[in-house]
Amino acid sequence: MTTQLSVYADPQAEAAGAVSAVVASLPLSFAPAAPAASAPDITAVSGHAGWTERAAAAVRKGAKGIVVSAPVAEDPAALIGVAEAAGSVVVLDQPWAGNLALAGSSENVHGVIAAALEDAVLLDSVAIGVPGTDPRDLLTEQFSVLVQCGIAVQNVRMVQRNANGYTVAGVLASGAPVALQGILTSALPATASVSILTSTGRADVVLPDPAAAWPAVVRAVTKEGATALPTLYESSHRTSWSRVHLHLSSGIPATDLVQFSTVLSLVSQLTS
Repeated sequence: MTTQLSVYADPQAEAAGAVSAVVASLPLSFAPAAPAASAPDITAVSGHAGWTERAAAAVRKGAKGIVVSAPVAEDPAALIGVAEAAGSVVVLDQPWAGNLALAGSSENVHGVIAAALEDAVLLDSVAIGVPGTDPRDLLTEQFSVLVQCGIAVQNVRMVQRNANGYTVAGVLASGAPVALQGILTSALPATASVSILTSTGRADVVLPDPAAAWPAVVRAVTKEGATALPTLYESSHRTSWSRVHLHLSSGIPATDLVQFSTVLSLVSQLTS
């Protein structure tokens, strides 16, 4: 039997994470916290500046789970300590990295990526955001996708940055070059893509605008032929909330904050 967990979100968290819509769409798993409740099971936190302290404060008040929507680059070290001491789970609801296609359970996707990395000659990634987005926030989301894919990028450096985006260069552990582009435009939908070119083909992951349950596209081309992985229709928001429920019900810890530490390290190399 599914345990129903109570949820609280302040107005900023509600706007950032569409919390009411998610709770309503997963009624067997979640319900709004009663006004008189001493502490909700799960607290939703907006990911704007200061989110690590707000999340830590919610844990100290008794929240068993925290869902952070679109977290900006911020050191999670203190939050990791607070959450571990309380036995609480922190899940990051990220627009692209939170896509179901990249979930740890998606062995086929991670298998395609790992196989391509073994023979990679170039990795190219493009992140498209809306005008007005802070390039650092877009870069944080793009690095989060790479980390979630299991791709380790080294020696990153900023090639160019302006009001319309950026270009970042780096290398894979094998020495293959990495090129990252961030583009701020209203002419294209918000999308992130990762393409790994190999000596015999390529692997492509295209992550859609997270506003709805548009599916990711994962394709691989090898000397044996072309393969498209099954289509998964699910929103990043619902995936993140399903994960926090799974972690709380199973007792399996989340690794989101540890992975985000890696993302922060990459961002810091370019903005320090």
